[in-house]
Order: sequence, then structure tokens, then C-alpha cells
Amino acid sequence: MTTPVQQQIRNKTISAEKMAGLVKSGDWFTIGSAVGDMTACGEAIAKRLGPGKGDLRDIELWLYASAFPQPWWQEADPGQKYHCIHEYFFFPWNRKARDTNGVTSWAHWGWAIGMWHHHYRFYNAVREKRGIDWYVTATSSPDKRGYFNFSYATNNGMIYKETAKKIVLEVREDFPWAEGVNNIINIDEVDYIVEVDCKRYEWPQIDESKIVPSPEEKKIAEHCLSIMGDGDCVQLGIGSLPSAVVIGMKDAGLKDLGVHTEMLNVGLMTLIESGQVTNRLKNIDRGKSVWAFAIPFDTKRYYDFVHRNPVLAACDIDYTNNITQLHRIDNMVAIDNFVAIDLYGQICAGHHEGRPISSTGGFFNFIAFCPLSKGGRGIAAATSRSKHGTSRIVPQLTPGSVVDLPAQLTTWVCTEYGIVNLRGLNGYERAEALISIAHPDDREILRKEAHRLHLLPPNFPVSMKAEEGGARRYPHYMKDRRNYKIPYASRLWGHDYIDSKVTSGK
Repeated sequence: MTTPVQQQIRNKTISAEKMAGLVKSGDWFTIGSAVGDMTACGEAIAKRLGPGKGDLRDIELWLYASAFPQPWWQEADPGQKYHCIHEYFFFPWNRKARDTNGVTSWAHWGWAIGMWHHHYRFYNAVREKRGIDWYVTATSSPDKRGYFNFSYATNNGMIYKETAKKIVLEVREDFPWAEGVNNIINIDEVDYIVEVDCKRYEWPQIDESKIVPSPEEKKIAEHCLSIMGDGDCVQLGIGSLPSAVVIGMKDAGLKDLGVHTEMLNVGLMTLIESGQVTNRLKNIDRGKSVWAFAIPFDTKRYYDFVHRNPVLAACDIDYTNNITQLHRIDNMVAIDNFVAIDLYGQICAGHHEGRPISSTGGFFNFIAFCPLSKGGRGIAAATSRSKHGTSRIVPQLTPGSVVDLPAQLTTWVCTEYGIVNLRGLNGYERAEALISIAHPDDREILRKEAHRLHLLPPNFPVSMKAEEGGARRYPHYMKDRRNYKIPYASRLWGHDYIDSKVTSGK
């Protein structure tokens, strides 16, 4: 017997071609980000672009970390004459298209607060007045109550659905049901459903266990581990460097770790399975590994781990990357990659020398906000030189490089030559500390440039080594400051402030 909910789902289920036929010239799209990618509908829409193909033109797409390769846009309209892509976080496929065709716009943004800054123009409580015509995202299959789960693409789902007039779900059977908060949508809120052939639109598969960190990345991991300990709550990004850190944590036997991360990757999954992650010491979400999105490089491995797993909590990006949460998690530590840093301490992580590499993403949130927690650390890490042999530590950021983290918020910086903490350092100390972790062959020119820019004194000796404690009256993190929380973070308006007033009787 068909239930009312099942009938409602059937009534709203259409083919990708039919959905594409509903699109009008001039329509704007927001696409689910980081594995929420539009696939079947996107290919069908692309086939209509241009005269004689469906006479569809002036289509604009907002993409945020589109992970699924989508060649149909380039094949149908390589010069973007009839469509325009605004990509805010470039994955390799879109970066290649950008470099090849010289099209695709980029803007400086970040998860959570950055997302709202970009989408405030589209938001409206009244559907008909919203700025985006279509929001298309991938979800899991529905449950018997008519709820769909954002699953791997939880991160921005709750933001996007408040900014679009019409909502289309591309249902994928290979999407698990992710236990969490703010990661479901009901059939009543959905306009159309398209069932996706997962074999035709299969996610690129990578054996992450075979990612081998370089010797330089292993050294970086060693330096990061030197300021980590039992009970730390970790956030890691993607790539071989985070893999090196995971291996280091595993080999060091760290225990009672917590997880509060933007991206759930196989390294963190391994730590959870090993029992080293317990989340029992977390101040909030105790017992839960909190995450916002995942890219299923191994579909079966990820599905089996995530589906209905009660120790996981998938949460909207407004929660995982929010300053009000991060400053409350004791010993919160984030390790994220950067592209370049200058001797002032300004960090570029996404758009370098006029070329979009990715974007801020969660880099700003975690590197800036994690140090506000008690014992918190935000570690910006990279090899001292790029794959092109150029120094990542530069006198000044080059033209066309966008600042992702201002100097005053930069704390820990790590290369294979050491780890330094820039918090509280004066200009002379800051330049000297960064030069100390640059590639040895780059230090002489960096020092000369630092003198030219008046970032080092002409005569007075200032010595900062690539280590904490003892030098220049600087406290040692592990010995002196692990239980320290800067007063600013403990005076934020909210429960901390109110509770202190109630307790003191004021």
C-alpha cells in the first residue's frame, strides 16, 4: 500500500531531462558543495546551451568546492558564451578549465561566515523573493517519513535552501545516512527529485592508504606533534601532509583524542576505528566526532563507515566552523596548508600571484579561531619551498596574492625546518622567527630583504630560534601555556559571561 509520503515522493520525481526542460534563459543556480555536486541535471542542462540546442543562454552557476569533474560545461560551451561559472574553491578539474579557457570567476570567501556574506543578497524568508532560481544538491534516499539526508554534503545545505526559489534533490543510493544535526530536508520543502545513476556518475576513486608523505612532510608532522598531546581535539584538511600528521599521531600513541573538523577523511576514520579517538574529554559534543563534509574517494569504505554511525555527528558548516563553538573546545588544534607567508605574517592560502588555487575555505576559521580556546592551536603548515622550487616564505606577498589570514591573527607556522609561534612577537622577532624556518638557501636573501624593508634592526641583535621557551622571554607552550586561554575568548558575550556574573553575585 502506498503511503501519502511515498505518493508525494513519486509525484515530485522526474527525469534529469525533464528538469532541464524547466530551466529558462537567465536562471541562476547554486550547486551543492563538496560532493553535493549536480551531475545528471547539470549534463542535461548543458546540452541545451546555445542556439539550436535548446536556445538556453545567460545561465549562471555558483559552485563552492565542486569536487565532481564536470566536462559537459566545457564541451558544450568552452568560452562560456551562454553560461558563466562562479567557482569559489577550485578543485583540479575546474582549475584546469580556468587555466585553459581563461574563464570562470573567483571570489574571496570562506565557509560559514564567508558563505553568509556571499549569500545575504540571495536570502529571503519569502521563497518567491529569493535571489537564486534553483538549488540542486545530492542527497541520500529518503526515509519512510519523507526526509532526505544531506550526507557527505551537509556543510552548506541549510544555507543554500534558504536562498533559492526551487529546490531539486539528486538522490544517490551511494550516499549514506549521516547521523547529525541540521542535515536533513523534508519532501514538503522539495520541488523536484531526480534519481541518479551512481555507476554513470561515480565519484573519482583514490586509494588514500597509498598516499605517501614526502620526507619534508614527515618532518613537518614531527614538528606539529611536538606541540600536541593526549586529549587534543583535531581538525585536518586534505592531502599528504594531513596524512603524515595522522601517521605521526598513530605512531606516537596519542589517546583520548577528539575530532571537530570540517572534512572527514580516511585518516581521521582510521584514528576513530583504532580507539585513539574517544571524544570523551571534549567540552561540547562529548562522545561525538563532529564533521561537515566528506569526499568518498573509496565509495564502499566511506559508506560503511558513515552510514548510521552513532559516534559521528554531521553538522552544518555554521556549527563546525563557528567561533562560538571553536573557542569553547579545550585543546582544539587545527593543521591546514598554506601557499605563501610574508615576513609580516600575512598568509595566502588560496589565490596566489593572480591564479586561483583554491580559496580560504575553512583555513581562516580554524587557524584564527582555534587559538582562542584553552590550549588551542592553529597551525599553518607547508613545505619551505613549492614544487617549483620557490620559497613559500617571502619578504612581501607578490601582486595578485590574496591575504587569507591577516598578520595579527597568525600564530603557529610550520615547515620541515621547524615550528614557530608568532603570537605576541614584535616586528623584528616575527621576521627572524619566519626566516629561521625557511629553506637554508633562502635565508640570506630573506634577511637582506628584511633589512631593506626595516623588518630587522640595522645593529641591535634579535635572535629567535625555531623553538619556544627561553629565547626572548617567550613562554613554552607545553610547559607554560597548555592550560591558558586568552581573556578575550573567555569574555565573549553569552553563557560564559552571564554565568560568571551569576556566580559572583553581580
